[in-house]
Amino acid sequence: MLAVAPFPVGVDTEAVRNMPVENITGKALTPRERRAVLAEPEGPARTRLFLRCWTRKEAVLKAVGIGIVADLTALETRAWAPGPAHVTTDALSTPTSWWVTEAAVPDGWAAAVALPADAGRNVTVQQL
Repeated sequence: MLAVAPFPVGVDTEAVRNMPVENITGKALTPRERRAVLAEPEGPARTRLFLRCWTRKEAVLKAVGIGIVADLTALETRAWAPGPAHVTTDALSTPTSWWVTEAAVPDGWAAAVALPADAGRNVTVQQL
């Protein structure tokens, strides 16, 4: 994915695939995210919810400019609810606010886009 904007923006995309979600939630999710993900029956729905958490986290941290070197368990993405979410991170020691949402991508993929909270909410996804 490529994101173009007149302000900091972050995107992340992941292929939907079989993964040991229950084995990786402890290192990647907040306690509330972990409860929501593990409440889903094992299978595709659980994997998609985990990937919603993951892509939102990566999109925000890329927008901040650091990637996943931050503690992922400290970044709450409210991924149990589809649609836009307001996320605050202090990954750079100064809290910053972001608007993060899923990006429309082909079946078999999960993606998120993060924009500054005050940037507006118009996101256009184009296949090139």
